[in-house]
Amino acid sequence: MNIRIGLLAASRIAEGAVVEPARSVPGIEVAGIAARSRDRAVEAADRWSIPLVFDSYEALINSDEIDAVYVATPASLHREWTITAIEAGKHVLCEKPLAANAVDAARIAEVAADADVVVMEAFHWRYHPLVSQMQSILDAGILGTVEHVDARFEVDASVIPRDDIRWDLAIGGGAMMDIGCYPASWVRWAVEGEPTVDSAQAVCPVPEIDGSLRAELSWPSGVTGTIFGSMVSDTPGHNAFMEVVGSEATMVVDNPIAPQNGATLQIRSADNLIDIPVLPGSTYVSQLIAFRDAIAFGAPFPTTTRDGVATMALIDACYLAAGLDPRPTRD
Repeated sequence: MNIRIGLLAASRIAEGAVVEPARSVPGIEVAGIAARSRDRAVEAADRWSIPLVFDSYEALINSDEIDAVYVATPASLHREWTITAIEAGKHVLCEKPLAANAVDAARIAEVAADADVVVMEAFHWRYHPLVSQMQSILDAGILGTVEHVDARFEVDASVIPRDDIRWDLAIGGGAMMDIGCYPASWVRWAVEGEPTVDSAQAVCPVPEIDGSLRAELSWPSGVTGTIFGSMVSDTPGHNAFMEVVGSEATMVVDNPIAPQNGATLQIRSADNLIDIPVLPGSTYVSQLIAFRDAIAFGAPFPTTTRDGVATMALIDACYLAAGLDPRPTRD
């Protein structure tokens, strides 16, 4: 099977997430692109060697020459274009987070449940071999009883200037949406069940837009947790970290978001430190393989719309606990 993917938006993420990894995934072809303007789409198509350029998102979605759509628009547009693609019978790889808020995410999940297509949220980290390594540690009981989980992702303030779309409330801006959604996803993966947000604090350099947000969580099992996302960090570069604290040992993971760029996995106890070599592989290549296999063979995958709804519910709860509204629905 050759799955022809159309890119919806010539966004920054598209090249690294789909265009480049598709070159090494048999059965996946980036066949077309549409953007806010034809000129923008033509420029991206020339740069990325994409054969087809469409005048509009609708034209791409409705084309018989496209089998699947990669939705890389701002989060506030995910609901509209993901549902449009589903209803047109196209498979969808939708960038994270799934929608602007949990209500929009639930609507996507509702439409997807009644359709015979694959709809995958592009939380690419879930597809790296590192996740299987971490899961094996948890399953083996090496940590003892899990008691606390801490996850954070910080981006240097210079990376996201104030004219960036991530500072625009109307299209789903905010650190929790673009940065903090990863820690939210990590802790939900690490601890069974859904957490409650006990408290949250946001720093808003722009009204209603969190430059950073920290939330304290708890689970019915008694596990506690902290998540933190920031796009105004004083620390240079990108810094991602997760720690799972157990009664017997602690699992510490540096850079769970993109292990292909360098990551460490350690088990620390009172009298021992074990470094576990992280298996190789690209999160984005692994994600495209999973997308292909779900379409071609019906293979199961973790980043379903149902999972996306739960992550969005946690993000919304963090905003409310911090005294902010969830990101608005775009009518």
